[in-house]
Amino acid sequence: MWVPVNQELDLSHFGEFRSFPSHEIVIGPIRGDIAALTIIHEVFEAIADIYDLNLKETHIRCIEHALAGLIVRSPEMVDWVISELRKSDNACSVSTSSINCTHGSTVQRSEEEVP
Repeated sequence: MWVPVNQELDLSHFGEFRSFPSHEIVIGPIRGDIAALTIIHEVFEAIADIYDLNLKETHIRCIEHALAGLIVRSPEMVDWVISELRKSDNACSVSTSSINCTHGSTVQRSEEEVP
């Protein structure tokens, strides 16, 4: 799954996920923390739509704010997660152009590997 993010200065709201004619996240004329939160929110909208998760808007808002809080309060952990994902050879491979996951896969780590 790869969903590009584009900005449209004439958009009348913060952002949206578009599934047709192709997947795209669009944000309006916003900047800073509102743009960051909007992108996080729309990524979860995309995931929910593409994988048919039937999440309510309130669920997505909760996940958005929980992830944003985690990112702000634990930047070292976020850096570690990014580092581990970039060097991963497991079922879920992540690159700058795509995310390919085996549905339902799990990655087990020993306690020594957790930062």
